[in-house]
Amino acid sequence: MTNQLEKSSAFRRLLPALLGAAAGVAVFLWVYGTAPLHVSWDNWILRGYDELDVQQHYAGWLLFRNSHWTFPLGMADTVAMPDGTAISYTDSLPWVSICLKLLRGFLPATFQWFGLYVLGCFALQGAAGGLLCARGLTGRGEAAVTGLLGGGLFACLPTLWERSFRHTALASQWLFLFALYVYLESRDALRRTGHAPKRRWWLVVLAFAAVGIHPYFLPPVMVCALLWCVDRVRLGGGRVGAVTDFAAALAAALAGGVLCGAIGTESSLSRNGYGEFSMNLNALINPYSRGQYTWSRLLPVLPQQTNQYDGFNYLGLGVLALLALALVLSVAAAFRLPQEVKTWWKRNWPAAVGCGLLTLFAVSNRISWGNNGFTIPLPGWLLDLCGIFRASGRMFYLPAACLVVWGVYTLRAACRRLSGSTVFPALLLAVLLAVQVWDLSAVAAEKHNYFTDASAQPTENVACHPMTAGIGTGRSALLAAGEVREDRLRLLAILAGKEGLPTNLDIAVSGAHEAAAQSRADTAALLLSGRYDPTAVYVTTDESVWNQWQQIFANDSKPTFFVADSCYFMLCLEP
Repeated sequence: MTNQLEKSSAFRRLLPALLGAAAGVAVFLWVYGTAPLHVSWDNWILRGYDELDVQQHYAGWLLFRNSHWTFPLGMADTVAMPDGTAISYTDSLPWVSICLKLLRGFLPATFQWFGLYVLGCFALQGAAGGLLCARGLTGRGEAAVTGLLGGGLFACLPTLWERSFRHTALASQWLFLFALYVYLESRDALRRTGHAPKRRWWLVVLAFAAVGIHPYFLPPVMVCALLWCVDRVRLGGGRVGAVTDFAAALAAALAGGVLCGAIGTESSLSRNGYGEFSMNLNALINPYSRGQYTWSRLLPVLPQQTNQYDGFNYLGLGVLALLALALVLSVAAAFRLPQEVKTWWKRNWPAAVGCGLLTLFAVSNRISWGNNGFTIPLPGWLLDLCGIFRASGRMFYLPAACLVVWGVYTLRAACRRLSGSTVFPALLLAVLLAVQVWDLSAVAAEKHNYFTDASAQPTENVACHPMTAGIGTGRSALLAAGEVREDRLRLLAILAGKEGLPTNLDIAVSGAHEAAAQSRADTAALLLSGRYDPTAVYVTTDESVWNQWQQIFANDSKPTFFVADSCYFMLCLEP
C-alpha cells in the first residue's frame, strides 16, 4: 500500500513536469520555428543575432572542439595562442561543449547545437514552471492542468526569450527554477516529517551545473541553497546538517568551477562597471531590449540609462495582471485574515529577504527611474567585489520567478476560499496566460521572421566566403598581425575554428591574455621584417598594413594576397 502511494505521488509530480515541458516546447516552436534546430545550418549565427555575442559563443565552441584535452577540461589552447583561454570566458557553455567534444569524431563538420540547447531550455523551464505552479495540489487532473498552464506561463517569461540565442547560456534559467522548487519541497517535507529529505542534494547538483553553464546563475542557485539551510535551522533540522548542506553546495560549485576553468584560470574575476548594466526601476513594465523588439502590444517603451538594456526584466502583461490581482487579494486578506497573513510571513520571511537582497544588487548603487537617478558612493573594494557580477540586472531573475509563484499561489488560495472550486483557479490562470501570449505575440512574430529571413538570405562574410573556403588545408595557424576590427574579430575566430586552425585572436570577455597580444604584435613585426612562416595564414583588417606586406614580399613568388569581407590575407599556396 505504501509503495502504491509513493508511486502515485511520484506520478502526480511527474505529470505536471511533463505537461509543462510540452508547453515549453510548443512555445519555442511558436516563437522560433524549426529552423534553428538544423545543426548544419549556422547562417543565422554568422549574421549575428541582435548583437555579435552569439558569434563569440560559436567561435569558442568551434575552437574548443579542435583543442587538445588538458586541465581544466574547459581550457582551449586553440584560441588566444599561445596560452589559450577557458571557454567559460567565451560563454560557450563549458559542460555542454565538454560533452560534445567527447563526440567530435562523430559530429558533422558544421555543428551548431544552440538551437537544440535553447529548445531544451524551454522544455526544462516549462517543466520547472509546471512543478512550481502545481505544488500542493492533490488532484491528478487539477495538477495536470495547472502544470500545463504554469509551464506555458513560465515559458512565456520575456527574460527567457530575450536571452535565447542572443546570449544562449543565459537562457538556462531552469537552473534556479529547479533550485527554487527543491528548496520549497524540501522545506515542506522537513516541516511534515521532521527529517531533511534526500531531494535537498539536488541543490548540490544544480550548484555544480550552474558554474559550468554560466557563473551568473550560481548566486541565485546558492541563495536557494542558503534559504534551505536557514529554514532547516528554523524548523529544527539541525545546525550542523544545515552547515553541511550549504558547504556541500559551495564545494560542488568550487569544484565545478576549477574543473571547467571558470575559477583559477584568470588573474581576476572582477570586471569594472558594476552598476553600468544594472536594472532600471521601471524594468518590470518597460518593454525595451536590445534589438528594438515589440515586447508589448499595449505598454509603451520607457526611457532608461545607457547600457541598462542588459537589465531587461519586463514581465509581460499577463504576469503583471497576475501580480496586480494577487496584490489586491493579499491586501484584502491582511484585513480579513490577519492571522493567516502573519503565518505566511513567518514561514516565508527568509525567502522575502533573499529576494530583496538580490533586487538591491540588481538595481545596484546607481539607482534610476527612466533617465533620472543618483549614485550611492561605495568603497573601491566593494565595487571590485560586486564587479564579479557587474551585469547586476540579471540577479532579478530569481525574484521575478518568486513573484510569479507567489501570484499563482495567492490566486489559487483566494479562489478556494471564495468558491471552493478547483476549476476556477485554472480558468483564471488560462486567461492570464492568454493575455501574456497576446501581449508577446508581436515579438514572437518578429523573432520567427528573423529565422525565416535568415533561411531565405544566405550570408557571405569572411567566415563563409569563396576566398577563405579551405584555407586551413595543410596550414598550421591563423595569425592576426596586430589588432583586428571588433566587427571582424569573432568572424575570423569562427573561420579559424571551421578550418581547424589555432589562432592568436582573443575573443574572451574576461581576463588579460598578454601572451596572445604579444603574439599579434610579434606577428606584425615578423612580417614587416620580411620574414614569415610558410605554413601560417596571416590576416589584418588594416589595408595599409596589407599593402606594406605586398611591397615587402614583391620579389617573393610564394606568398599570395587576397581580400575577403574587408579582411586582408597573406598565405602561401603551397605551404
